[in-house]
Amino acid sequence: MFKSVAFRVIGDQKLHCVSCEQRVVRILNCLTGIRQVRADAPSQRIEVLFDSDELEESIIVERLGQLGYKTEVMIQPAHSNG
Repeated sequence: MFKSVAFRVIGDQKLHCVSCEQRVVRILNCLTGIRQVRADAPSQRIEVLFDSDELEESIIVERLGQLGYKTEVMIQPAHSNG
């Protein structure tokens, strides 16, 4: 099942430029189960679409940590049908 998660970079090391964004995308795309990654330096946001049957969210957090980025999961607003 596909799952979408948005992370906010909260540590001392930040996404500073397009090169930082591309590095995050390139490294996360190497993980089995990743379908799409988008990193945005101005908002310090990393959005990941992945197959939760193949990959656990904790592995993504761990890989980001290996790159030097401390992150937190951003709370996604609940969808309403009204």
